Amino acid sequence: MNLVSGFHIVRRRLLGMATKPGMFGVMTSKYLLVLAARNNYPRLAAWLLAWQVQTVHEAKVPGKPVIALTLPKSGFAEDVQSSIAMDGRFKVLRLHRKALKIIANYFFGDLVDDNNYRQDNDAITARKQAYRDFMIGVCRHLVPRLELDVALTANFSFYAEQEFAAALGQFDIPVVAMHKECIKTPGVEPFYEKTYRERKTPFQGRLITTYNEIERRIEINAGVAPADRIVATGAPRLDRFHQYRREHAGQDQSLDGRPTVLFMSFNDRTGCPVLGRRGDDRFESLDPDLEKINFANLSRNCIRAMIRLAREHPEIHVIIKSKNHVLAVESLNEGLGEDFGPPENLEVMVGGNSFDLIAGSDVLCTINSGSLFEALAANVAVVSPHFDEAATPLAAPFMVDLGDAAGRANSEDELVRMMAEIALSRPARNRGGELPKASVQALEKWVNNADGKAGERASRVIMDLVEEARQRRAKAEDAAQPGEIQTVGG
Repeated sequence: MNLVSGFHIVRRRLLGMATKPGMFGVMTSKYLLVLAARNNYPRLAAWLLAWQVQTVHEAKVPGKPVIALTLPKSGFAEDVQSSIAMDGRFKVLRLHRKALKIIANYFFGDLVDDNNYRQDNDAITARKQAYRDFMIGVCRHLVPRLELDVALTANFSFYAEQEFAAALGQFDIPVVAMHKECIKTPGVEPFYEKTYRERKTPFQGRLITTYNEIERRIEINAGVAPADRIVATGAPRLDRFHQYRREHAGQDQSLDGRPTVLFMSFNDRTGCPVLGRRGDDRFESLDPDLEKINFANLSRNCIRAMIRLAREHPEIHVIIKSKNHVLAVESLNEGLGEDFGPPENLEVMVGGNSFDLIAGSDVLCTINSGSLFEALAANVAVVSPHFDEAATPLAAPFMVDLGDAAGRANSEDELVRMMAEIALSRPARNRGGELPKASVQALEKWVNNADGKAGERASRVIMDLVEEARQRRAKAEDAAQPGEIQTVGG
């Protein structure tokens, strides 16, 4: 019997949806939002959206706060917390992304999603225009109600948010995409440039911040936005790992006193070309050559290596952590095998925050994951598996290469040996506050954050936008009639 069943993962996700901040408002207002869209009642929709908005962070600096509306997504919330929420000048609001999807889906049905928003189809173009017109009406009431200065999202191409960004732009409210997807290896870079160019429309907001120059280059080449509107500020969520490392340098940071190995489980297609789609199929079929690329054997054999490590070294605490989605759990169960009985020193976890796990481990192993860079920022040892598919000419270009910042295991046996040796040497008991040169270079390349100041850079460019927009709106309000909300150009 699988350790984590499909029933348990579905139940966990349903409970998460029901208890996730903002989800109650979405569920209770769904039918009224559809009613408002169907009957062209933008004022009602604006009221319903404003009712769902929650304040998650108050400004700390005296004076008029900057009101920022965020549309949270996993990882993005951490970036917001580590950037504008730390700035002190921002009051941060939250609106569940699904509220906008409800309205968008009324106009689009199943015709569009994130990966086919650009379509040469007059009927779909008309639907986009209708959605934009409705959202302009919504924003006419929503902007003054919330006293908005700026809106933030996690990706430049979310289908339900493009016309919302355009509508906010009509009132000179800048929309910033703090684009969090950053792992673009040499193998996938041309795939995503082509996808951005052919499947996605140019960003309708004002600015995109990226984690690295690689993503910035892809977006510029694909025509997502002009080069001066895409800034590689870095990954803000890593700031707290840098801070923790510096504050706890020389201290025992281990989780529970035992040598600890952390393996971040990955699925067969982690880091491979994929096109997610709405509907039951979940993913679009790609060119056969691209479909061949996978890490199925590597995924299974790495998990089995961790099981073997735990059995051969009962003194080591081995943690296998999986993401909380179907593909991840399927790969986890495949690696664990039928009738799996874990040894006492092996812990399997699904979902949840990884900060304490990473900071408290002696060594981490995974591929193509943000946890690699979080570990480097925390000065945690990293081992990269380079066997099975990872050693083949077909799949190797799709692996994140950390260079000398990570150990390299060329076989399952070597992975077990390296992880054990590092864990038993207990680096978590006395980590240094300064990073090795190789780690600095890897962090600069992949997340533009070797200094722990990406959040400052992101909040600085966002604040510059806000101040410029405030000045323009002030001039427009001086020229407008009392009580009139000016749109750009009139």
